[in-house]
Amino acid sequence: MPRGYCTANPVEHTEKIPGGEPWVPWPNWAFEILFEHAPFHMQIIAMSAFFTGQRQGDVIAMVKPKAGETTIAVKAQKTKKTVWIPILSAYRKWIDRVPSNDSVMLHAGSRTKFYKTADGFRTEWQKMMNEDAFKRFREERIVFHGLRKNAVINLLEVGCTENQVGAICNMSAQVQHYGREVVLRSLARDAMKLMESRWSEIEPAAFRNRNRT
Repeated sequence: MPRGYCTANPVEHTEKIPGGEPWVPWPNWAFEILFEHAPFHMQIIAMSAFFTGQRQGDVIAMVKPKAGETTIAVKAQKTKKTVWIPILSAYRKWIDRVPSNDSVMLHAGSRTKFYKTADGFRTEWQKMMNEDAFKRFREERIVFHGLRKNAVINLLEVGCTENQVGAICNMSAQVQHYGREVVLRSLARDAMKLMESRWSEIEPAAFRNRNRT
């Protein structure tokens, strides 16, 4: 039988939703809720994303670093590249809290020694997000991927170059996109410092007619 095709596009005139950055970095209140209501095995996964800037699937696949090791090697599923991430001392404290078991994987599930796939983690994470304690997460669209943006912003804030950030978070052009707020804040701070240093030159002309008003 000849196959028929619809000649009209049913969504041709559908209005587009407002654009903008869909994922926002986690604010302080989000971490407070996580630390108060999430079990440790979920907290450590979030902290791995926060300190390393890796994607969710790559975080789940992290191998537990041995005692004395100073880096974590991650093979990114998206780019197929291996990323060597130095372990920040603050992150090491989290890693050291992981319960001992015979699994080589860093992150365990609620009922298993490790997640066989990232889907298992996503199911467990979403179940937690549906709890009353995480209602604000749902209302303000705070998602796991936002932690990747936290990592980029933190690295840029301390003065890392875009290349350095890209080497840790396995990004290229995305670094500038993720950290654009940091760049704007930095430019604004530098501009105001310059204005502060030369305000004495500007003030007389700026308020020349102040006695008339």
